[in-house]
Formats: sequence, C-alpha cells, structure tokens
Amino acid sequence: MATNRGKRLLGEELVRAGIITQEQLEFALKEQQKAGEKKELLGEIIVRAGLADEATLIKFLEKHFDIPYAHLGRREDVNLAAVKLIPEIMARNFRAIAIDINNTTNKLVVAMANPFDIVAVDTIRAATGYEIDKRFSQAKDIENAIDRSYPEHAMQKSMEEFAEFKAAEEKEAGIAVAPGMQREDVESDAFKTPVVQFVDSMLKDAIQKRASDIHVEPREGALSIRYRVDGILVEMPTPPKKMQSAIITRLKLLCGMNIAEQRLPQDGRFNLDLKGKAIDIRVASSPIVHGEKMVLRILDSTSLFVKMEDLGMAEDNVKEFKSILRQSYGLVLVTGPTGSGKTTTLYSALSFINTPDKNIVTIEDPVEYQLQGINQIQTKHQIGLTFSAGLRTVLRQDPDIIMIGEIRDLETLENAIKASLTGHLVLSTIHTNDAPSVVTRLVHMGLEPYLIAPTLSLVIAQRLARKICRSCRTEIQVPSEVVEQFGKRNDIDLKHITFFRGKGCARCDFTGYKGRTGLFEFFCITKRIRDLILEMAPEDKMKKAAQEEGMKTIFQHGLEKVNQGITTIEEVLRVTVLEKAG
Repeated sequence: MATNRGKRLLGEELVRAGIITQEQLEFALKEQQKAGEKKELLGEIIVRAGLADEATLIKFLEKHFDIPYAHLGRREDVNLAAVKLIPEIMARNFRAIAIDINNTTNKLVVAMANPFDIVAVDTIRAATGYEIDKRFSQAKDIENAIDRSYPEHAMQKSMEEFAEFKAAEEKEAGIAVAPGMQREDVESDAFKTPVVQFVDSMLKDAIQKRASDIHVEPREGALSIRYRVDGILVEMPTPPKKMQSAIITRLKLLCGMNIAEQRLPQDGRFNLDLKGKAIDIRVASSPIVHGEKMVLRILDSTSLFVKMEDLGMAEDNVKEFKSILRQSYGLVLVTGPTGSGKTTTLYSALSFINTPDKNIVTIEDPVEYQLQGINQIQTKHQIGLTFSAGLRTVLRQDPDIIMIGEIRDLETLENAIKASLTGHLVLSTIHTNDAPSVVTRLVHMGLEPYLIAPTLSLVIAQRLARKICRSCRTEIQVPSEVVEQFGKRNDIDLKHITFFRGKGCARCDFTGYKGRTGLFEFFCITKRIRDLILEMAPEDKMKKAAQEEGMKTIFQHGLEKVNQGITTIEEVLRVTVLEKAG
C-alpha cells in the first residue's frame, strides 16, 4: 500500500476512522520495524495481518491522500508504450511502473508503492521528460506488473525490430520476400540485436513465470512458443515466422550444438545468472516436419531443496518418512509418472539424513544438482556406466545410504536388494500407478517375494496438483450432477466437502492457480503387509489391508486438500486415477 510518510500519523488516522485499533497499530509498527531492509509499508502489513480488508483500506487511502488507486490486475491495465519510458532497474528500485501516457498534457501516469517518495518522483521526471501523474498501488501488484510487462515489452520490441531489419534487407536486395536463407545468413541473423534480445527476454519471462520448460515449435506459417507452468503448457505470443531460423540458431549457439546439423536430434546446456540465482538450462532439439523443435528444461537449484514439511505431505506421513529414513537399512521407493516430483522428494530425504557421520552416494541420470557433502555419480551408458554397474562400484566404497535415480531392470533391482540386505539404506524411484502395485511390479521384474518382504520398508506414490491462487481464491458451488457422478468414494462424501476456485488475477497470471502441491500415498510395509507379500496375495488385498491400517490413497489425500481450499476438484481428477467405491 501507499506511503511511509508520517507512519504514526497515518496509523492514528486509521485508528480514528475505526479501521484498526490502537493495539493493532502498535503491532503493525513493530512488524514494520522488524521488516528492516524489506521496506514493507504500513498498509501492506495491516492487510497481510488481516487487521483490515484491502478494499476498505484502499478507499480510506484514496480519500486520505487524495491520490487515485491503480488497479493492476489485468494486462490491459498497463500500457506497454508507457512502460518503456522508465528503465526496468529504476522501476524495480522505486517500485514504480508507468501505466499510461498522455502526450497532449505531457503527463506520464505512474503507479507507485510510495507516491510520496520525492526522490523517486523527481528521478522519474528527469529520466522521462514527463510530468508525473501519481497513482498508488500495492508493492506486490507493482512487482508483478513489472515482472509481466518488461519481458513482454522487450519481446514485442525485438519482434518489431527484426521485422524492420528483414524489410530493410529485402528492400536493399530488391526482393519482396526472401526465398530462402543460406546457413551463413542464418548464423548472422542469430547475432542481430532483436534476436538476441528476444531469446534473452523469452528466457527471463519464462523463469519469472515459474516455467519448467519452454517449447519452441516450428509450425506451418508460424513459430509456436509455449511454457509449461505448474505442469500445464501455456501458449505465448507468437514471433514472426521469419525469426524461426535465427531464434533456433541462437539457442543452438548458446548451448553448444552444431548449427549445421538439422537432421539429427542434439542435446546441449548452458547457464544463466538471474538476480544472483544460478539457472541451468538443458536443451534438446528434434527435427520435425516444419523445422527443428527445441525444448528447454529450466532447472532452478532452489526448487529441489524443499523441506520435507513443505512437500505437501500430511503431518503423520512426514513423521513416518523421517522415522524410516533414520533406519540403517531398507529399501524406500518413490513412484509416480514423469514430472510428479519424485526427484524433489528424494532430494528432500537426502537433505534430512545428510550428516557428516554418513557416507551418502547417489547414482543419477542425469545429476540434477550438486549436493554439498554427498558423492554423486553421473551414469554414462555409452561407456557402460549404467545404474547397475555404478551400484556395484558404490557397494565397494563403504556407503551408508545409496540413492539410485531409477530402477529400470532386474540387475539394478537385485543389486539394490543386495545393498539393502547387507545393511544399507537404499532410496530409488520406479514407475507404477499407485503404491501397492509396486510389489506386483517387482515380482514381474523377476524378484522373489521372499526377497521383497524383508527389504522393502516404504513405498510413496505421488502426484503434483496445482494450488489455488491465494490472492483470488473464492468458495464455489460444484454442480449437483458432478457430486452425484462421483458419489461416495472411499468413505468420503463429496456432499460434505467445501469447494474453492481461483477467479484469476495478475498474481497468478490469470490462471487461478499458483504453485503446486504434492498428493501422496504412503504404503508402509508392516508385519501384516509382509505376510501378504510372502503369501503372494493379490494387489487389491494388500491395498485393502494397507487402508485398514491407515493408508490414504492419492485421491483421498487430494480430496482433503480440496476441502482445505488448497486445490480444486478438477486438479485432483486430472492427476489421479479415481478409485472405485468399496
């Protein structure tokens, strides 16, 4: 919210207006003092702490300051032509963004977190040459608008400049449309400022939007750009088809690919430093009908280092997991489809048990991130360093804990069982639909039940569901036919569940979702389950026994999170297999 001028005076006005109490004011001022360098404004603290609702405070501040409030919830609330007049670094420093321009009156409309910052106003006036027409807005909304607007403006500008470059070249060459480009021309285009700026802006935009992947896909007459955000592919503004070769060449140059090879798939990687954060970009190219498709995997090291308590597990599951990780031997398997967060769960487990008195070794393909104090081995199939071969080597290096990226074959599985039987804790992943079916999978791979029963300690099945945006979450009524369609599932009556949905706002990029949470199924190998494994009992019998002992299915855990307002019923149904009643 606006202004830090006369903090106590503003607070006293709020008290006088009956919006907050004197005690609440004292609390907010203390919180502001604690914030220190974060420079959190008094109004923001009052709203964050739930002392007053946002609408009431905005109405009061508009009257108190005689300055209009700027709503920045939609893309159209910001004029990109005005944005470019304030340099991005200045906008971030002053938490101010130009949202409109009036050339007739020579005024620039600027939304500011603190419109009474005289230095900021004077600096922006001097930099732009315009008189400043001030608005106030929340700092978070301004920061979101800056994150959204500057990359979009840079991408749009680079597309326009490239079109101008090509038009000038074609005019100079005396042709209306270039019939084709030689490799030298393509390489030259890849170094031209608009292309470099477009690729840089695209990478920055994707990272700021929390994308995990960027798909650059040549289509007939167009070049498609899509980001995978929270597991869902989202279409982005389409650059001109003429930029296709230059953009792809630029990406290939960045990651060290052979730009002359367009018939075979290639792999590469490069690193970015964004706001002091190291980002690893892994690139894979593939020839398709209309050119070369490029997929960029964005690996942010901070995304994998998640505390176990923040993964989304139930509190009793966290305790259960930690208890098993403290054991000196056993096999822990995490199962789920690609992109379900298995690696994050394993890294979280390794972080918990990583102490100087333990020798922890991992065998990965690839090594996603380097972990302090842990010995990590990268598989190299071309020279015979497979999971199985690596595991044989590791067993001769006095390990306490071994993490195997994935169990893919019987040899790796047998070595993992051998390691577990000889006093090692082994963590790995495997592909199945749910946790109890892992036992069936191990048997089908060729492992005898008498080896599974004493070694398997825990199986965790998981999925990732998108979380409802906290800024625009609202309670909804699900149509009765939807409730009736699913009826009672696993003793949970959908009629008694409260449903929520995100309306869509600037903070979630108008999707209604922001971030993801894990949905988990913990299959603990108790004495009863071990006996059933030795009996080679059917999968459904083991599942029923586990549920009787307290196991919640992924679907059940998902419904709990629906009721808590964390995710939506649509998300749970999207990522889970709906169990049948009974």
